[in-house]
This record gives sequence, C-alpha cells and structure tokens, in this order.
Amino acid sequence: MYAFEETATINGDLLTIWQTVSDVATWATWDPHILNSGFDEPFEVGSRGWTLSRVVAKRRGYFTLVEVEPEKSYTTRSPMPLGRMMIINRYVQQVPGKVDVSRRVEVYGAFTPLFRWKWADAFQSDTRATFKALEKEAHHRMAQAGSGR
Repeated sequence: MYAFEETATINGDLLTIWQTVSDVATWATWDPHILNSGFDEPFEVGSRGWTLSRVVAKRRGYFTLVEVEPEKSYTTRSPMPLGRMMIINRYVQQVPGKVDVSRRVEVYGAFTPLFRWKWADAFQSDTRATFKALEKEAHHRMAQAGSGR
C-alpha cells in the first residue's frame, strides 16, 4: 500500500462546503483536478460515479461511495489495474467561518508502484489546488445564496 494525506483549513461554513463536495455533477466547474464528472444517484453509500481526471492519464475513472457521513466525510473506492484506490475526505468546522479539510489517498495492489512513480506527486499537488478551489466555490455559493434573499 502507498498512502498520502493533505490537510488545510479553509474559509467557509460546513454546510456550504458539504453541499459543494456532494454535488458531483458540478465538480468539473470548480475543481482543477476534474475535467468532467458524472453521478446520477443520491450521494449515499453504494452510489457510483465517474470522473475524468487531469492527472491520471486523462481517462475516465469510476468510483463507488463506500462511506458517507453527511457534513463530515465521504470515502470513495476506485478500481485500478490489479488493485484499488481509496480516497477518504473529511470536513470539520473548528470555529465559525473556518473548516478543516483533509484527503487521504490509499493505493493498494500491483498498481501501487506505477501510481507512486508516475502520478503520486501530481495527485498530491492537485489535492492542495482542490482545497483552494473548494474554498473559492463555497464562497461563491454563499455569496449567491446571500444575494437571493
């Protein structure tokens, strides 16, 4: 197994951040890691989706939600050649206006050395960019909600 974890504290409120990350259909509009995404089911355990990633060979990758704790965390499992990838995302409101975000990526099986050699650094760097983009998108959504009142 190979694993890495990234963490950050971003500005925003937990509900808006959760609504943003659980809206898979819009990931490509704000996440620099995602070129396109699809998800036709409710955001719950067992639901499936796909993403077209900028990092991993620009090919469609499929995932299944294997754990969901609304407004706290979700975990995806993706098949990889001769292995799998788990991505654990967590969100914690520490103080008003600040949310701790983390993403742990675990790669298992024979695919692990190739992933580590070819994509791990870019994937990890992209995770940091995703956190910044999440903060920006959550701020945008909050501003839109505020202007609609």
